[in-house]
Amino acid sequence: IGKIDMERRQQLAQHHTASHIINGAAKRILGKHVWQAGAAKTLEKARLDITHFESLSEKEKDEIEFAANQIVKENIPVIKKMMERGIAEKEYGFTIYQGGAVPGKILRIVEIPGVDVEACGGTHLDLTGDVSRIIVLKTTKIQDGIVRIEFVAGRAAEKYLEEKESKIIKLTELLECEEHEIPARAQELFELWKKVVKKKEKIS
Repeated sequence: IGKIDMERRQQLAQHHTASHIINGAAKRILGKHVWQAGAAKTLEKARLDITHFESLSEKEKDEIEFAANQIVKENIPVIKKMMERGIAEKEYGFTIYQGGAVPGKILRIVEIPGVDVEACGGTHLDLTGDVSRIIVLKTTKIQDGIVRIEFVAGRAAEKYLEEKESKIIKLTELLECEEHEIPARAQELFELWKKVVKKKEKIS
């Protein structure tokens, strides 16, 4: 007897669908040359490796996140269908193989109209709106021509924000200041620490 852990399945589906959304968003922001070079999804977070000729700026990272969340808000249907390889290639082209070569004569095509289409066997949501929210954590150039985008979506994104808020509250308590004063207060304490260290070095 098998039983599906629906909470786990939902989170993986959110991360899997979000990777297709980010791929489409990255193409919109960076250009048509973007191609999926790899991906990984866990319950905690996910990553998408894309082809791009340079590291992403903070502005580009934010623009991809914004574009991805616009796609989420549009609540676009996520279409899953089985197609003969030749028919799928004729209709969509070879971009369906962004996730890598897929064996067999029949392919499972996952399409988010106007956003992304791939041959993919992963678990997916029915609507982009079910992703709820996408937060891009960071981007890294991992080798020449390949940029990694790390992100959280759905419940994992909510958990990330909850933990971030908890850390901010602890910092305001430790530093005895308001949230907007944290950077200045931290800098002030750092400068004070440097003076103390230098003073001790002179004495010794």
